Amino acid sequence: MLVLALSLGLIAVTGYVLRGGFAGAGWNRVGFDVNALGLSAVAIAAAIWFFGWQYGLAFIIAIMLHEIGHVAAFRVCGHKDAQFRLIPLFGGVAVSRSLPASHDKNLFISLMGPAICLGPMALCFAMVELLPPSAYAITNFLYIQGLVLGGLNLFNLLPFWPLDGGKITRLLTYTFFPKATRAVSIIMSATAAALCVLTHSYFLLLFVLIGWQGLIQSERLIEIQRPMRKSTALLALAAYLATAAALFTGAAQFVQSLL
Repeated sequence: MLVLALSLGLIAVTGYVLRGGFAGAGWNRVGFDVNALGLSAVAIAAAIWFFGWQYGLAFIIAIMLHEIGHVAAFRVCGHKDAQFRLIPLFGGVAVSRSLPASHDKNLFISLMGPAICLGPMALCFAMVELLPPSAYAITNFLYIQGLVLGGLNLFNLLPFWPLDGGKITRLLTYTFFPKATRAVSIIMSATAAALCVLTHSYFLLLFVLIGWQGLIQSERLIEIQRPMRKSTALLALAAYLATAAALFTGAAQFVQSLL
C-alpha cells in the first residue's frame, strides 16, 4: 500500500506541476506523418518481433507518455501549439513553432518527459503487488511496463547529446561554466558515439550523428535564450538527480530482466 500511495502522490504532484498543460486544442492531432506511417508500423513490428508483443507495446506506451510530458511542459511554458510526433525507428519528438524563451523553461521541458513517467512506473509496480495471482497476465504486463518506463527514461537522462540528459547537462554547464559549454557538448557527443561503436549499437550511432546537426544549431540558440540564475540551476540539478535516482529503481530491474 505504501508504494501505491507513493505512486498516486507522484502522479498528483506531476499533474499539479503540469496543470494547464493538458488544456487547449491540438491533443486530438497527435501529429502522425501519413507518409511515415508504414515505416512506423515496421518499427513497431520490429520491436514486437525482437522483444515480444508485451515489451513492444510497453515501449510504445512509454514513448507516447514521455512525449506527452514534453508537450504538456511546452504548453505550461506558453507554447499552445506544441504537439508530438512519432518518428519511425527513432521513437518520438515534441515540437513547437517557437523556441523556449529561457534556459529554465528549456530545462523544464526536457526534464518533464522522463519525470512524467515516475508516477506510472511506481503505479505499475504497486499494482503487481496488489493484484491477485489469478491476474497473472495483467500483472506480468504491468511489471514489464514498469521496467520499460524506468529503463527507457533513465537512458534518456544519461548526459549524452542529443538525449534529454545531454540537453540538461549542457544548460547547467552554460549556467555555471559558460566557457566550457562547447567542450562539454563535444565530449558528450564523442563519448556517446564511442560507446555506440564499442557496443556495436550502430543504429544508436546513427541517432547520435543525426543529433550532431542539432548540437551545432543549439550553439546559436543558447545565446538567444535568457540564462538561468545559479540558484535556479541548483534546484534544477537536484530535480534532475532525484528523477534519475527514482527511475534507477525500475531501470535496474529492467537491466536484470535482459541479462
